[in-house]
Amino acid sequence: MADETNPAEETTPATEEKADNLPENQITVEDSGTLKKKVTITISRERIDAKRNEMFGELSESAQVPGFRIGHAPRRLIEKRFGKEISSDVRNALVGQALGQAVEKTALKTIGEPQIDLDAITLPDTGEMQFSFEVEIVPEFALPELKGIPVKKPALAIGDKQIDEAVDQMRQGMVRYEPTDAKAADGDMVTAGATIAVEGAEPVVQHGLSLRVAPGQIAGLPLVDLGKALVGAKAGSEVSLTVDEVPVAHPTESWHGKKALVTIQVSEVRQRVLPEIDEEYVKTRGYDSLAAFRTQIAEYLRNRLEIDVKMALRQQVREHLLGLVTFDLPEGVAKRHALQAIQRRYVDLMQRGVPRETIEELLPQYQANIEEESAQDLKLSFILSRIAEERKIEVSDGEINARVAEMAQQYNRRPERLRQELEADGSLGSLQMQIAEEKAIDLLLEEAQVTEVSPEEMKEEAQHRKAAKKAKKADEGEKEAKPHKEEKAEKAEKKHADEAKPHKAPKAEKAHDDEKAEKKPAKKAEKKEHKAPKAEKPEKKTPKKGK
Repeated sequence: MADETNPAEETTPATEEKADNLPENQITVEDSGTLKKKVTITISRERIDAKRNEMFGELSESAQVPGFRIGHAPRRLIEKRFGKEISSDVRNALVGQALGQAVEKTALKTIGEPQIDLDAITLPDTGEMQFSFEVEIVPEFALPELKGIPVKKPALAIGDKQIDEAVDQMRQGMVRYEPTDAKAADGDMVTAGATIAVEGAEPVVQHGLSLRVAPGQIAGLPLVDLGKALVGAKAGSEVSLTVDEVPVAHPTESWHGKKALVTIQVSEVRQRVLPEIDEEYVKTRGYDSLAAFRTQIAEYLRNRLEIDVKMALRQQVREHLLGLVTFDLPEGVAKRHALQAIQRRYVDLMQRGVPRETIEELLPQYQANIEEESAQDLKLSFILSRIAEERKIEVSDGEINARVAEMAQQYNRRPERLRQELEADGSLGSLQMQIAEEKAIDLLLEEAQVTEVSPEEMKEEAQHRKAAKKAKKADEGEKEAKPHKEEKAEKAEKKHADEAKPHKAPKAEKAHDDEKAEKKPAKKAEKKEHKAPKAEKPEKKTPKKGK
């Protein structure tokens, strides 16, 4: 994939391995799960010794050993002084070279870097060195006929209603907040502290939070009902929210799938104040009148409308491709790409000019269903990447800069500053991938069968698709839950049968001992303390090739 690093890029190619007349590495590949391969590499003793001699030779020319001039120390003293470090470097270099050869020789189309724990690989004093790693591979699938995809184009028009909505959206972007003694209402802000209690973890306490009375997040937890909980709150109020399962996109892996309780202590309420856009205001913005201002807004909306229609057509192509192409995803890959999926949605909303406050409201709702959405996004990404590859689609740096400039204009930002922010949070790569996918979809739209329909028909069809998707999801959930229900019923039936069997009454003394035995573990369990989750370890990078 375009945003993943191919391990072969940082390692020695197979042709270089053959040039040294040493025995080639032995490579075996076996299945280890859905679209996952286990690769085992055996490196000969001759190759280990050759790399060790090479590194000791280089070190002997620069090593500083007391009592000897640089470059004149005996090897035995150099080995004694630097042996451990050299062994580590030899191991890293051999593993790096072997990875490059393995990926090239097996021709595996891998996703990301191999999962390797270098510390678990030991460089032996005698004999061969062997290590294994697992890689996820790109799914194989056939593309359907892509010409003549049926799409419906909404016939939209600009009227007073659309202009009023755009003006109101502008007001949202100019909101200010003032302290108040009144109860919090929708859209207000509160200053608060929060305590996050996750099953099996030490509570996390945060202070001085600025929370909008709307869907939001605290400590990375999506709180769709945050706004509802905060409505009516005053300074001194305390509200609680429950997250049934911490989503897989959360940075703390030990929290995933666990229940969390978020308790919020409100210390201040700030009322939301929207400016009035009237004759006086528009004159400060350089317009002769409110009518002239609204004319300008209408012109902007007409340009915006073309973009919105195009996005609607692109979405129909996406749904068409997802409905036609079926394949399995590598185990766990959707979970690991959850954060990327959120970044893509964030970029998409920014491109549409959605105010940041609104984006912050929408993202928690998206995060709540991130695993399913991430799987769909990833599947679509594989399909569009294949189309982009076959159609030889590329994205230039100029195209990226042009898109960033458009986004910056919508938010009255400097393009270079916005680009830096997108680079810092990883969204720039998502933007590049999105541009490539849009170019692929636009090629398909040029060959599509387009039918123009009224906005009402479009809305009705969208609702129908949404209902069908919801029904399908419910059906899949019921099928998934059925085996668990049957298993539970089977266990209950077995337990009931066991209890119904005749059994002898135990002696009083033995029963007393059993009772004591049952109480002991219960007490022990009560005393057991919950430890705080350990910080997530960063992934070890693929070792670079040796000299």
